[in-house]
Amino acid sequence: MGSYPDEARITAYQCLLEVLEKQGYSNLVLKQELAGSILSDKEKSFVTAMVYGTITRVFTIDAMLSAYLKKPIADLDAPVRTCLRMGAWQVLYAYGVKDYAAVSSTVDLAREVCKKGSEGLINAVLRRLTEEGEERLANIPKKKADIRYSLKSEISGCIIKWYGREKADRIMEAYLSVPKVTLRPNCRKIRNDELIALLREECVKVEQDPLVPMALDLMDQSRDVSDTRAFQEGLFSVQSLSAMLVGSICDPKPEWSILDTCSAPGGKTAHLAELQDDQGHIDALDANEVRLLLVGKTAERLGLRSIVPFHYDCTYLNEEKEHLLPEYDLVLCDVPCSGLGLLHRKPDIRLSMSYEKMQSLLPVQESILDHASLRVRKGGFLVYSTCTINPGENEVQIRSFLERNPEFECVSFTGLLPERLISNSRLREKSGKGMMTILPDEEGMDGFFIAKMRRKT
Repeated sequence: MGSYPDEARITAYQCLLEVLEKQGYSNLVLKQELAGSILSDKEKSFVTAMVYGTITRVFTIDAMLSAYLKKPIADLDAPVRTCLRMGAWQVLYAYGVKDYAAVSSTVDLAREVCKKGSEGLINAVLRRLTEEGEERLANIPKKKADIRYSLKSEISGCIIKWYGREKADRIMEAYLSVPKVTLRPNCRKIRNDELIALLREECVKVEQDPLVPMALDLMDQSRDVSDTRAFQEGLFSVQSLSAMLVGSICDPKPEWSILDTCSAPGGKTAHLAELQDDQGHIDALDANEVRLLLVGKTAERLGLRSIVPFHYDCTYLNEEKEHLLPEYDLVLCDVPCSGLGLLHRKPDIRLSMSYEKMQSLLPVQESILDHASLRVRKGGFLVYSTCTINPGENEVQIRSFLERNPEFECVSFTGLLPERLISNSRLREKSGKGMMTILPDEEGMDGFFIAKMRRKT
């Protein structure tokens, strides 16, 4: 007779079933399942690691499991498939979990959530994996990049095509790293050293980021800092290093009027307002009315009054004029994209993104750029950014825009970069030409693209 499964693994199972079988969003599912949970902080960290780890490695895990199954893993019942996947993650990747504990705990779970008799299959498969899994992982052929780096074959194939085999391997390996969590102090209210000391009083350890001067690194990445007094008082925001660079490259002046065409959830919008000391005017647009509410909440928490949220679809911006200014000093287009720069931070993208979806985004990006550019004054700036490394959504998109709109030109922004990025010869050269792609294998940052253009006078 087996023992009852522990609460942490039941919670992880429920999350994974929702994400892998019902297309739930892992961050929202985790937040919902852990809210009000009786689990300890250590158990919550284990659940989070298991959920994100299993999603990240799911294509590799499926390939490993398939060697011991008589039928395709897709033909198994969803509860059995989920138990096998989370058990395999514990066997292959979880530090500190003994093999026997990974197997026995998964079998206990299967007795509760799977059809009777399924635990026998799960026990047999996972025991084989404990004996042979490490060797199988080590011997994945190099040409099987999709299995080695846990990606859809169409996505790994695209990355190899764009960057060549050697560079693509480094990029895809970086996608398996654990991303760091960074904070952006509200420069209107507090200095970095003051925030470090204040958070220390709340038992949150942060350190100055060595790459981006405005950023602080959160040392305990499992810590939810949104419950701190400093966060609630609007003294900082959680934002990635790459996203912080967008505001720096925009370089807004206090008196400028700004149009942010795709503003939700509001991190970049708020950064622009902070850099203006809340002295400018920012029209913050987004096509998603629910997500747009987050922009207002962010502005309120940070004490920013210059941000005015509007529900607009920016693919038709030229037809929506009544609430907007005719011209702006700066227009930011942080457009919807494939998100292929964030695979280590948002593992759901591994499951959802496809070549077809990437292609469907191109006309959307093009339309936003074309319509937004109509609102840039002469001598004003147009900044385009994505969180992908797909050249088709990045450099190709900008070159095509400039061909259609010769009144715009790219402008150098090298001088607005942190010194360590300027020391990267590739980034120095690209930023000097007005557009650059940050690749995730080079500086420990998210993959990102930024282009800065000016309307000629």
